[in-house]
Amino acid sequence: MGMVLLLAWEAALWCGTASLARTRVFRWVMACALAFSMLTQLWLLWLDGLLTLETALPLHLCGLFGVFSIPMLLWRAPAALYELSAFLAGPAAAVTLLFPAVMPCSHPQLMRFAFLQLHALVALVPLYFFRTGKPLPRNPRRALVLGNGYLVAVSAFNRIAHTNYLFLRAVPAATPLAVLRSQGGAYYICALEMLCMLVFVGLDRLYGRVNAYCRK
Repeated sequence: MGMVLLLAWEAALWCGTASLARTRVFRWVMACALAFSMLTQLWLLWLDGLLTLETALPLHLCGLFGVFSIPMLLWRAPAALYELSAFLAGPAAAVTLLFPAVMPCSHPQLMRFAFLQLHALVALVPLYFFRTGKPLPRNPRRALVLGNGYLVAVSAFNRIAHTNYLFLRAVPAATPLAVLRSQGGAYYICALEMLCMLVFVGLDRLYGRVNAYCRK
């Protein structure tokens, strides 16, 4: 289901940029779909009495970039946010589509649809900017520093509010995060850091080759 949704959005993306007018329309479509996905999940949680401090805030990475992507699409994409979207949020959202941890509720199909659509769109935002003429970002150092700063800030918030944003206190079962967390908290954080650095280096090389190919 997640891959079908992702492929459908990708097909629409590549067909929706033929002219400036259609590009603007598609930006609005993506922004409205992001807002719909997030508001739908909050509404479903509210219906079941599950809307709490631990579930309501967009502090998970994909929720955060669900929010940030709306002004990025409608007005301007700052360089730092574009780098974070391309190096961190987009790839993380794409992986989440393969291991969706959807919160149970009384309307599971609608919740799953909203969850998958949100993550598919977050994964496609950097591709959209590339498709409309913006080169893929290079040098992920700033993204790594900002990502670590956000990790520290959310960790502090989790301690104060007793929440579990970014899955720093507990992780969803049957996901790669569960395998890493099973070795202990310190191992979990160090493994995440190493994985991020490896992914960032790989993406930096990939983006460089894609940019060079498109300049030919």
